Amino acid sequence: MNQLPFELDFMHKFNLHKTGGLLIEDGDLCSIARVYGVKTKKLLKIEESFCRSIEDAAMELQKVYSENTIEKPYTIAAIGDSITSDRESYVKILNRMWKDSPMRSVLDCGISGDTSADVIRRIFPGVLEQEFDWAVVFIGTNDTRANDDEFGLAYVSLEEYRRNMTYIIELLQKRKKEIVLITVPYTDNERLNSYFPDMHWKYDYVQIDRANEMVRQLSKKYETKLCEFAGKLAEIGGDYLGPDGLHLSVEGQKILCGMLLDILP
Repeated sequence: MNQLPFELDFMHKFNLHKTGGLLIEDGDLCSIARVYGVKTKKLLKIEESFCRSIEDAAMELQKVYSENTIEKPYTIAAIGDSITSDRESYVKILNRMWKDSPMRSVLDCGISGDTSADVIRRIFPGVLEQEFDWAVVFIGTNDTRANDDEFGLAYVSLEEYRRNMTYIIELLQKRKKEIVLITVPYTDNERLNSYFPDMHWKYDYVQIDRANEMVRQLSKKYETKLCEFAGKLAEIGGDYLGPDGLHLSVEGQKILCGMLLDILP
């Protein structure tokens, strides 16, 4: 009997084993398979599909974006939720693009389900214990989520979100990190509820807009780099979400990669 809360490919895609705080490397499929109670061979087949997708995305981007010459190597900490800790995410795509270069690399510091409050809770053991020069902060999707009831209370209030983001920015700057903040795109509530009928989730676009405006204001105040991802997707139109209406499709992740490549050295 399958006792997993979601399908295995969904569990593996978003590294849901990390939600339990397990210190398992991304490539340790044997250990991950044991967590999920499945055979490694079954997980390997899913992983191969993700790897092909990342390979194709990286090759496509390399045709457009040439690698800038830099004087010294640097590492990026990608701080976020499941959109970041996705086996087809911008983290994986950029690392594949830079596979043959010793000058750039990205650390996956995202955990599925995290809010900005969760980032604060784990920022010392989960992020700052690692060596990095840049921090890409893409958090807010889970903050703005609410239960699908008449109250519609967001998981994290806008006041809390501002406080948490301010803390994260100030802490990273205190440690001399360059920062990129990313605005959060809309979800598709209809698709979301169809994919997760028992979760009773919903998103208020006004709440997302207000959270993104806070990100813009904080970026200006603290003079960080800003990746206006939400604005870009709204500008170009189209559907850049996956089948669950919540996470980005590979096409959406590629657009994000391109925007980050225009910002990062």
